[in-house]
Amino acid sequence: MRFSIPATAQSRVRQLVEATNARAAVHALSAYALDISAPFLADYHDIDGRLIGKRPTVTVKISGDIPRHHGWTVIARLDHDEEGETITSLFPGLPEQDAEAARQYRAIENFCHGCAVARHRTATYLARHENGEMKQLGTTCVEPYTGLPIKGLEALWRFGTLKDSDWDGEEGGIPADLRVPVSEVLRVTAAIVKTEGRFYSRSEQWKNTQPTADGVEAYFFDRKAPMDWRAAIDADPDAPSTAAAVRAWAVQGYGSLSEYRHKVGQLAKAETVDPRHLPTLVSAIAGWYRDQEKEAAEQAAQNSKPQGTVGERITTNATVTTVIELEGRTYGYQTQRRRLVKFQDPQGNVFVWFSSAGTVPDQGDEVELTGTVKDHSIYGETAQTVLTRCRVAAREPVAA
Repeated sequence: MRFSIPATAQSRVRQLVEATNARAAVHALSAYALDISAPFLADYHDIDGRLIGKRPTVTVKISGDIPRHHGWTVIARLDHDEEGETITSLFPGLPEQDAEAARQYRAIENFCHGCAVARHRTATYLARHENGEMKQLGTTCVEPYTGLPIKGLEALWRFGTLKDSDWDGEEGGIPADLRVPVSEVLRVTAAIVKTEGRFYSRSEQWKNTQPTADGVEAYFFDRKAPMDWRAAIDADPDAPSTAAAVRAWAVQGYGSLSEYRHKVGQLAKAETVDPRHLPTLVSAIAGWYRDQEKEAAEQAAQNSKPQGTVGERITTNATVTTVIELEGRTYGYQTQRRRLVKFQDPQGNVFVWFSSAGTVPDQGDEVELTGTVKDHSIYGETAQTVLTRCRVAAREPVAA
C-alpha cells in the first residue's frame, strides 16, 4: 500500500503504525513494515481545486503479509445500512485476485454462513479460501471458521483508512508548510504594480490604497477574490519578463552588505517561498524600479546643461532624485538641520538645493521647483545648476 502525505504528518503515521502493529501482535499477527521517502515538493490545490503552491510531501509505503490460516483469508468487510445497501471495504494490501473476488461477490443482508442465525447485523466479513470457496461470516463466526482473530484483523484494517485521512485536522485555511513558487509571486506582483501604476508599501495604508503585498496574498489565498481580477492579472503579457528581470536584480544582492538586499536575494534564489516572507519578496520590485529610474536619470543627466543666469529666478517642473542628510549647523543651543536635495527636469537638467528648511520633498516626488540661480557647477561629468531660496510645490496634475 503506497500513498502520499504532508511531510509534517510523518511522526503521526509512525505512531499509528506502531500502535496498530502492537495491537495485531497481541493476536499473534505479523507486523507490517513502514517505509517513508525523503521529502519532496508536490503541487497543492485549495478546496476549489486551484493550484496555489507546493507543499513538502513524503511517500508512505506500508507492506506486510496478508493474514492467512489454513488457506483462509478475510478479504473484505461488508457494512449493511438501514436501506438495504452494502458497502464493501477491502482488506488493505489485497492481491488483485482477491480484490476482484470481493467486488464480484453478491452480499446477503444479515446472513452468516457460519451460524446461519437470522438476526440483524450491521456488518459481516467476507472470507475466501485458496481453493476459491467464499463464506460470508458474522463478527463472532470469523475466528471459529477461519482461525483468524477478528480483533487483530480490525486493528490491521486501520491501515486502509490512512490513505484518505485528513492530515491537517480541523485547522482549515492554508497549511503552515505551504510554499509558493518565486516566479509566480513576482509575476503576479509585476501585473498588480502595472495595473495600480506603482508599488504601494504597507506603510502607505493611510493613503487608502491596498498595499501591493496584500494584493499578491489575495491572488493566491483569498477564495473571495474576483475571478475576473485574477484573469486580468494572468492575461498581462509583460508580467513574466518583468518578473524575470526583478528576480535577476534581486539575486545580484545576495551576499550584499545591505541586510535587506541580502535577504531579498536569498528569497529570490530559491524556487519557492514561505508565505510569511511574501511582503519582503514582493518589495523587490520597488527596488528594481528605483534602480531602473536611477539608471534612466543618470543617462538623462549626461545631457544636463546649466540653466538660467546667476541671480535669475527660474521655475521648472522636476522630480526629486536625491535627498541627503548633511551635518547640521549649531547656533548657540540650537542646531539647524541641513539637507542636499537634487532635482531633475524632463530634459535631464540637474538642479541642486542645499536646504535648511524644516521640510523638504521626498525622493521620487513630482514638484514645481522655483529658485534663484546661485551657481553653475560640474559634479563628476554632470553639469548642475545650484539654486537658493527655493520654493517647492506639489505639481498640479495636467488636464487630460
